[in-house]
Amino acid sequence: MNTNFKKFYLKVEKIKSAPDKNEFLPIFMMSLALFLMVSFGPDLVEFAKAATGGVSLSVTISPTLSFTMDAASKAFSALTVGTPQQATSTLFVLTNNGAGFYTSINRASTTYTLFSGSQTIADTPNGNNWTAPAATSTAGATAVWTTATTVGLGFRVMVSTDGVASTTCGAATTWWGSDDGGANAKWSGISTSTAAQKIADCNFYRGGGTGQTVIYKLDVNSSQAGGTYQSSPVTFTVLTN
Repeated sequence: MNTNFKKFYLKVEKIKSAPDKNEFLPIFMMSLALFLMVSFGPDLVEFAKAATGGVSLSVTISPTLSFTMDAASKAFSALTVGTPQQATSTLFVLTNNGAGFYTSINRASTTYTLFSGSQTIADTPNGNNWTAPAATSTAGATAVWTTATTVGLGFRVMVSTDGVASTTCGAATTWWGSDDGGANAKWSGISTSTAAQKIADCNFYRGGGTGQTVIYKLDVNSSQAGGTYQSSPVTFTVLTN
């Protein structure tokens, strides 16, 4: 076998000066990275990763409602025919419900509210007997009270008590009149139905508490028998919207 030694040679060059540091640093960093990758492998890759996470929060606050009345019984002053007498009930409502609340009224019996033995007083002043329209309706069986002409037991919701009266928590002119005085106030009779009838609707948040006043008004004609009259129960109910 013949070997050609001419193909193998070693070339040595003389380095005249040290490499510039700007040339050396990138080479050094690449060598270091290669060394670390070889030495630590996947552990180094995991160490170099950035980990992030996020969370979205939500909560539901349950609605609360409390309701009290100023008194469980009310009395009219002694009545003289032709001179109406009034009494009031104030309802105190506290709720955190964002959609507000509504108030309804009903009585335990379909007979007349006020009675004395077999004698009764009508619940239909001016022929009106309250059956609630829808909360947004403009209808309402109400009318102004004409002294010496209007007789019977009537009621209305004050429109100026804390701005909370009826369909919009304000002066509900189509239900109870534009204000609480004289010819501008509208009245109706407590419904002869025992089903609860809506009389006010406060359709927004009232967290600070609300006083809602119901006014009763009474007059009779000259043929009404004298005596002390009592009522069957009248119930107010407050519910969240």
